[in-house]
Amino acid sequence: MSTCSNYKHSILIVDDEESILNAFKRILADENYDVHVAGNGLEGLEKLRTATKPYSLIISDQRMPEMNGVQFFAEAKNIFPDAVRILLTGYADSDAIIEAINKGGVHLYFTKPWHEEEILLHIKQSLSKVEILAENKHLMELLNEKNKELTALNKELEKKARDKTADLLIQTEKLKESYKKSQVILDGIVKTLSKIIETRDPYTSGHEDQVAKIACRIAREMNLTEEQVSFINIAATLHDIGKISVPSEILTKPSVLSDLEREIIKTHCKVANDVLKNIDFPYPVAEIIYQHHERIDGSGYPRGLKGNQIALEARIIGVADVIDAMASYRPYRPALGVEAALNEIIKYKGITYDPAVVDACLRVYKKSAKDSTEDNQQSVH
Repeated sequence: MSTCSNYKHSILIVDDEESILNAFKRILADENYDVHVAGNGLEGLEKLRTATKPYSLIISDQRMPEMNGVQFFAEAKNIFPDAVRILLTGYADSDAIIEAINKGGVHLYFTKPWHEEEILLHIKQSLSKVEILAENKHLMELLNEKNKELTALNKELEKKARDKTADLLIQTEKLKESYKKSQVILDGIVKTLSKIIETRDPYTSGHEDQVAKIACRIAREMNLTEEQVSFINIAATLHDIGKISVPSEILTKPSVLSDLEREIIKTHCKVANDVLKNIDFPYPVAEIIYQHHERIDGSGYPRGLKGNQIALEARIIGVADVIDAMASYRPYRPALGVEAALNEIIKYKGITYDPAVVDACLRVYKKSAKDSTEDNQQSVH
């Protein structure tokens, strides 16, 4: 998809009430959108299957004959998975809305009657998000292609080194240089993706870096290899990349989230996996991020994994994430401090948090406090 300003987005409105369809046509009449309508879910699916270009936005009513909104979206998301999906309901039914999020991949919902200005604003914001995601997808495909080119270059250099033993030293140096370039590109990818997260949620700016630092210190305290530490650093730096799909008004909400909003937040683990699994990282970064909110007693999400079903790296990042999140300011509460965060992991050690990881984390902070005391004493003398 082109993200230039003159791109004409396709929008599909599905509703069995002619007055609703006419209302949307009127609301969107002055916008540069290609608007299509359908009177029921089956007709809507037929329009999606026969479309000549992708739909950017799909809006559907929940209560319709033959097929309701949840059933419609469950099939529609398989046809155009990148389209933003908005559900219209005539009543505030939390169970139906959560089902729409889980089964239909719904991004937003509105209850009738809705305000025209509000829904038009959200449509525009959703289409802007579609453009950003499309551009990100294009960049990731490009980065993945460059990674493959670098891998092919490394293999070519390795073959030359085997074939020309006389030039072994020169070829080895070239391989080292190629590896350095690969690392520079990989670091650039990680930093770029990390910046994307920060621009979506300015209140947690620096959170990814802090979680990465804490996780790496815990990993070294547990005597993990430097390769594992490097792997953890990348995964921790990108652990919240999936929040790019969460509406900014939820991320920056200055009060406690509702049950529905928490369900929306929880989707960020799967979104991160869907985004990152297509990048040819030298480590299973996507899977580790997918698991970082799992807990050893099975109380975590999104898959309810237990114990050793959860990768050690994910268990480490999970503890580091809790430490920094509790110690830092959030829009809905003040910073609780490191001591409160450490008490939290001690309280749930062996229940939700890996005991070995908790013990290593406590040793890290104990050493840090000791080093700080010694530095202060030296400055006094």
